[in-house]
Amino acid sequence: MLDTLFNRISADWRGMPPEELLGYIRPKCQEILPLEQLKTLLASGAKLKIKLGVDATGSDLHIGHIVPLMLLRQFQKAGHHIDFIIGDFTATIGDPSGRESERKALTASEVKKNAKGFTAQIKPYLDTRKANVHFNSKWLSKMKMSDMISYLQHVSMSSATQREDFRKRLTAGNSVSLAETIYGFLMGLDSLHLKSNIEVGAIDQLINFQQCRELMSSQGITPETVLCVALIEGTDGSGRKMSKSVGNTINLNASFEDKFGKVMSIPDKLILPWYIAFTDVHENEIELLKKAIEADPLEMKKQLGMLLIALETKSLKEGQIEREKFERKFTKKELSDDDFVEVKAEAHHTLFDALVPHFESKSELRRLFEQGAVKHADTEHVLTIDSTIQNNMKVRVGKRGFFRIINY
Repeated sequence: MLDTLFNRISADWRGMPPEELLGYIRPKCQEILPLEQLKTLLASGAKLKIKLGVDATGSDLHIGHIVPLMLLRQFQKAGHHIDFIIGDFTATIGDPSGRESERKALTASEVKKNAKGFTAQIKPYLDTRKANVHFNSKWLSKMKMSDMISYLQHVSMSSATQREDFRKRLTAGNSVSLAETIYGFLMGLDSLHLKSNIEVGAIDQLINFQQCRELMSSQGITPETVLCVALIEGTDGSGRKMSKSVGNTINLNASFEDKFGKVMSIPDKLILPWYIAFTDVHENEIELLKKAIEADPLEMKKQLGMLLIALETKSLKEGQIEREKFERKFTKKELSDDDFVEVKAEAHHTLFDALVPHFESKSELRRLFEQGAVKHADTEHVLTIDSTIQNNMKVRVGKRGFFRIINY
């Protein structure tokens, strides 16, 4: 199955029968609203307008952020029109979905910086040359107040405010700004402007998408069909979604070695949903995939790691290199000097101080020390957060982190 899934990464799906395309789309969707409308659109043979919008509220992305892109890619391979919206205007408000407090307002310069970093990181996963990339400030910032009010007259207060996340915040005594209440409405204006046939996004956007459909309907336009992907569960298998604050991510800017290693660390229960999220699995193949995972979960994780790297590089060879490196280090237990990341530190630094720059957060590294997961690489002696450092000291952190301390 490895070669089959790899070949689909860059396959041309133009001319694929609608029912076959639907067989690839359905496994990725937690919600299709409504399914019959999607079937009708695909059967029409028309070149459909597919929309995906993202807000530039941050520049450091993880693989959870690209799950909707994997669905968008399928439509792109099938030859449909792709509208990729960078919400530079809506980012100044911030999506309230699932928020326990109001998001800090971003400045225009912060949004611009985030957008630049965002677009650079997604290029390996979406052919932006064949997509129409928009900044929604182009039309939203120029809208007249009179036009805005005329649209708002079709939005009920109950529709805008009856959200579980808003109710929780108000019950807890926290505020909800009026700007937040019209976030879904602004997304609807994007859909109106582009006349979208289909919108792709994560399941936590469903309420916003429903408001988009209502606004389009109020203007006499056929409401877009909504395709919602599931929120990908993080590497720790705790059931929580992948999140930087939780520390259960695989970052897009991480090394291939780190990406492969973290795929190998996921619990077996995540192998199938990750295959569905990051590869083109047809619904008819899911039972076969389940059996393969049950028969040899370790091998299927290795293949998943290879495919994740191949998705970025378009080269299965790059994935094979990382697999061989992983097997050499962790199966054969053969370590070379090149496997150790050089860490420069002053003699008065503690080991914790020296290692902090190489971790996403101090809390993550502190947790590893507390768990006894930081050891001398040669002696396996457990090191503490206050351990002093020595020149050329080799340290192993967790299962995959190897460091050599260099004094200067």
